Amino acid sequence: MKQTILTFIARVEPGRVNELRDLLTEIAGASTFPQNPHLPFPSLKRLHFASLVLHEDADYGPTFVFENNFDGPLDTYLEDLYEHASAGLHRLYSCCRGYPATDGGPDRARLISYLRAHVVRPNAYHIGNVGRSVERTLQENTLRDDIETFLDDLVRGQRGTNGETPASIRSRIQAFMSTHRMAEWAANAEPRQTTMERFVPWLKIVIAAIFALALLPLLIPLAIFWVIVLRYKEKRDPVTPDLGNKAHVRALVEREDRTHIVQNHMASITLVKPGPFRRATLRGLLWLVNLIARTANKGELSGIPSIHFAHWSMIDGGRRLLFVSNFDGSWENYLDDFIDKASTGLTGIWSNTVDFPKTSFLVLEGARDGARFKAVARDKQTYTNVWYSAYQHLTVQTIDNSSAIREDLFTQLDESATRRWVWRF
Repeated sequence: MKQTILTFIARVEPGRVNELRDLLTEIAGASTFPQNPHLPFPSLKRLHFASLVLHEDADYGPTFVFENNFDGPLDTYLEDLYEHASAGLHRLYSCCRGYPATDGGPDRARLISYLRAHVVRPNAYHIGNVGRSVERTLQENTLRDDIETFLDDLVRGQRGTNGETPASIRSRIQAFMSTHRMAEWAANAEPRQTTMERFVPWLKIVIAAIFALALLPLLIPLAIFWVIVLRYKEKRDPVTPDLGNKAHVRALVEREDRTHIVQNHMASITLVKPGPFRRATLRGLLWLVNLIARTANKGELSGIPSIHFAHWSMIDGGRRLLFVSNFDGSWENYLDDFIDKASTGLTGIWSNTVDFPKTSFLVLEGARDGARFKAVARDKQTYTNVWYSAYQHLTVQTIDNSSAIREDLFTQLDESATRRWVWRF
């Protein structure tokens, strides 16, 4: 199952910023999305996560960012958007520049054409649960819940599992599932990725390495020149005074750590340091990050196990960097994970942006100054006006666990694998 990550980014008419902000507040304030008259996101059965962000910048003006993480190709998704959310999108984009608004409501061809013209695909992205569609994610969660209920009933009915072997418990589960309404579906689990999908990212890395070796005589002097220029610029990067806007932080915190939801959302737009050198460096680094990220298919990015979908996009001709992430747990834990497990990559990317802590040789220092890094991250984080998740109660690891239960339900397992499978409940 191919999953697609992209954003629609449009400039907002300055005179209609308040109107757009009020509309986004109205959408966010709806009690539940199914009853939302503007954007009934649950009707979009391919949609994993979405967000609507109004970012206001004194230099670049107001920008409207519509994030989408969905299953399948763009064309199919655009048709879904028009069918289920055209009225709301028409109102939202009527506040944006260049939208061909009509008094009679949304026009299919014009709306889809406008969205297509404002697609921004990421320079680099990560998918936590590769190959799992929204439908499969929800069904596998239901399957796991049903099996856990069956096991609970065994204990309550005094037919407990004390003294039983993992193999006998597994046999009981298989017998229960043989008559379950989802039995046929459960027994025909498609692989998360095809052999080719797993192979191609590694092939690209090998090809890139071969090219690098072949061009080594040319790359060595270029690398030396690049390091000299980099160090020259790093030593002259200004140190911005301590950042901190309490009102901004309070607004962000109000949108985080929602009750009964294990996930959070983060969006930031940062200025790339001026000049073609930094823009080229950032583009090259994001290309490399994306190349390596395509091999991450076990729910983790650089050891971080909590990211559902995340992506980086260079916008405005490379002068700004958009980062959007849907993750498990609190903002503090998320940033701590980045600092503890991925500070090298984190520093490599954001060292090319304004106000980031002082760095050396692109990837050293930087994010290791944890307090300052968090202060900068908060300062650059933009308020998420509207956020949607198709499965707010599921973590990346929970989804992976449910998939593993289904995939090994009727397979042949040795004693050790059987024990590990039973422990998944």
